[in-house]
Amino acid sequence: MWLIFDIIAYAEKWRTLVAKVSLRDLKLGKAEKGPAAPFFTQSQVMQIIGAAKEPYKTLFAAAWYTGARAGELLALTIDRLNFERKTIRIDKTCDDNNRQIRDTTKTDESTATLAMPSALETMLRNYLQHHWKQNAAGYLFPNPNGTRPRRRDNVVKNGLKPLLRRLGIPSAARVGLHAFRHGLATELVECNVPSPIVQKQLRHADMTTTLRIYSHVVADTHRDVMANFVN
Repeated sequence: MWLIFDIIAYAEKWRTLVAKVSLRDLKLGKAEKGPAAPFFTQSQVMQIIGAAKEPYKTLFAAAWYTGARAGELLALTIDRLNFERKTIRIDKTCDDNNRQIRDTTKTDESTATLAMPSALETMLRNYLQHHWKQNAAGYLFPNPNGTRPRRRDNVVKNGLKPLLRRLGIPSAARVGLHAFRHGLATELVECNVPSPIVQKQLRHADMTTTLRIYSHVVADTHRDVMANFVN
């Protein structure tokens, strides 16, 4: 077992990107696997964003391009957008039940500054100029009255689910805003993006979480690699 840590130390010495692994990450036995989390494919996301109306169009785009959690997206304020540096600061979350804003995220690692891809930048600029409703708190996605953040359940019920039905995209009961986050991660894994980068983008506290949630993708990728290798 200690050989693992020797290898990691050697890799870090040569400035190779590696995941942080500790003893608590090494577990014996098999963990029970639950059903894989629902996710959208890139093709489905492009359909959804293309057909959605504001503010859902920009909200869904932000969910896809950043991989931010639903509560983090709904807590976003415009002062967290830096168009000069092309970044988005994630440092708050919105409680699902009472829509109160908490000045903390799920974990310490969840608080981070994420890149603002060019496609998202264009959409955000257009949204702020033509569709954004000014509000005292500066919420990026306020409710219709401009008094509070939007409620996640309403976004899914009124904005996402009707769109999925119209587009003919399968929609399980558990499909929600997290399907964008899981879809981005799935796409990154399938594109052979190194696990530490996927972990950093999703802001998981440790690699174990990343591998556990996306084990189905790793398995599929493994199968495809071996099939191509044999052929």
